[in-house]
Amino acid sequence: MKKTISIILLSITICFVFVGCGNEEAEVTTQMAFIGNPWSDWDSLEEAESAVGFSFGIPETIADTYNATAFRTMNNEMIEVIYHDEDSEMRVRKQKGEGEDISGDYNEYDTCTEEDFDGGTITSYRSSESAKHIISYKGYSWSITVQNGYREELDADVFDKIMEK
Repeated sequence: MKKTISIILLSITICFVFVGCGNEEAEVTTQMAFIGNPWSDWDSLEEAESAVGFSFGIPETIADTYNATAFRTMNNEMIEVIYHDEDSEMRVRKQKGEGEDISGDYNEYDTCTEEDFDGGTITSYRSSESAKHIISYKGYSWSITVQNGYREELDADVFDKIMEK
């Protein structure tokens, strides 16, 4: 009998601990961890170039259709310029070091080709409306991604600008 009363009292005590000993609402706290945004936005291409310590090498307008609308850097190591035209967006990234896919684009594409040129390499992934190009040239990795509005005829203009540097 004593054992049964002890178990009942212990059970009641545990209930008060979990209920909060009364009608007061128990305070529940949750800690949330946020990953910081690694991108820094800049007002001009010159400011972004200064942050990373190297020249981007592509002008703010490409082929008279794409105009630069955003200049960003990541961890003062990579520069990204976002271009827009009437129909689509093109992201061009540059970072020191060759042979890296710095695009951040993990889509699947219909075709993949690789070309060697003057000490560099262009790996191109294409689908009907989208493309990704990974370029290694003169100590830098480049990526060019176009979603929803890819036009192959603009590739030469962008590639020529990269090769000039």
